[in-house]
Amino acid sequence: MTELFQANFNIIKQRWPEAAEILQRQQIENIDAALVSGANQTISVNGIQLSSRHNRLAEAQLFLSTLPTSATQATMYGFGMGDVPYIALDEARLTKLTICILNPAIFALVLSYTDHTPWLQHSGVELDLQPSQMQLKKPYIAITPDLELVSDDNARLRDLLQYELNREHANRRHRADDTAIIERFEANKEAFEQDPDVMALKSRVTQDKAIVIASGPSLEEHYERLAEISVRSQRPVIVTVDTALHGLLHHGIKPDIVVAIDSLISEYHLPLQQTTGISLVYQPRLRPEIIQQWQGPRYNALGHSHLYDKQAETYPEKTRLYTNGSVLHPAVDLAVKLGCKEITLCGADFCFCNNKSHAFWQDFAATSSDEQTKAWTTNLQKSVNESGHWVINGVGEKVATSLNLCAYLRNLENYIAKASHVKFYRSSLAGADILGTQFKEL
Repeated sequence: MTELFQANFNIIKQRWPEAAEILQRQQIENIDAALVSGANQTISVNGIQLSSRHNRLAEAQLFLSTLPTSATQATMYGFGMGDVPYIALDEARLTKLTICILNPAIFALVLSYTDHTPWLQHSGVELDLQPSQMQLKKPYIAITPDLELVSDDNARLRDLLQYELNREHANRRHRADDTAIIERFEANKEAFEQDPDVMALKSRVTQDKAIVIASGPSLEEHYERLAEISVRSQRPVIVTVDTALHGLLHHGIKPDIVVAIDSLISEYHLPLQQTTGISLVYQPRLRPEIIQQWQGPRYNALGHSHLYDKQAETYPEKTRLYTNGSVLHPAVDLAVKLGCKEITLCGADFCFCNNKSHAFWQDFAATSSDEQTKAWTTNLQKSVNESGHWVINGVGEKVATSLNLCAYLRNLENYIAKASHVKFYRSSLAGADILGTQFKEL
């Protein structure tokens, strides 16, 4: 323990005793850290600099410039080298700053080598070493190196921050004024008006339990069990997402309902000639040929995002299903709206467990002569190999994932938190540990 750490720690212990207890438990000896010098000095951890080594002042000003000009209070996620609090408070840019630490061990390291007593004593500062994992306090600043160095306990918060930072970019493909989307809605207008609303399924679904199937790799663990369940006279309603259907039918599993919403889903994802007796629930971005060639009953709904607001005005009788990036979202919301009180998630991994992106498809491509299938699965495997993100699975291990999957996971967790009247289970420990669910074997 250095004298600088002790001076910083004494103030923290006096003002925030719970934070001090957390800091006392940190072991900084094993951190891979090094001093980096340029025009300024900074610390590198695991090869990642905590701040610029060229102009730390300009970098801090850049972070502050992301706040609304009228902001007098803000939250800072991450810490870096601690330059932002100095500038924000010394220049009276802010009257209150809440600092949420994303890695207490690295924070303790920085406190050991830098004097932070001036801002630690400032009455406008709040220090939080156990920040909320479910929502962001706005307006906020995200110190980007800390997102890479986040502790396991703050992985959910990191994912929320990354989602918010990338949301505008991700939503560029989902603009209500996009010509391609408008044309697709028009192409599906006749079918959308003729086919019944999804709530017509209520008369056919009398069970209060559902198995909702995604296409994550762990689904392969359950094909045999699902085949047994699917032929029972009394069983949960089986709802699946579109990309899982091919594998299910290949293994003799016939679901009750398939949910499809993505404009990119095509015939080779869905064995359309085998869909007799299976209900399709679609949103109007689906390709018209999928809707037209579906052999079973068809139902539709609108998404709850702004993309569908205008259609909701035109068709107020249509149900709006929760949609926030993944087709699993409306599949789960459908089960809830159909009255299911117990939902088991199967193949809902949100990560690349078993070094795969999806169940069935990689193995199918290896034996298939279809060039489109091979190309699609090659791209999927490329995303696995190039992954730079991770989530914690059901046994506490870090598993590779993508930024998109992280966002889908956190959005589902937010949905589950609001559906307190429903019990949610997950059938595998290989996939992500989904907050609000319990593990239960099929």
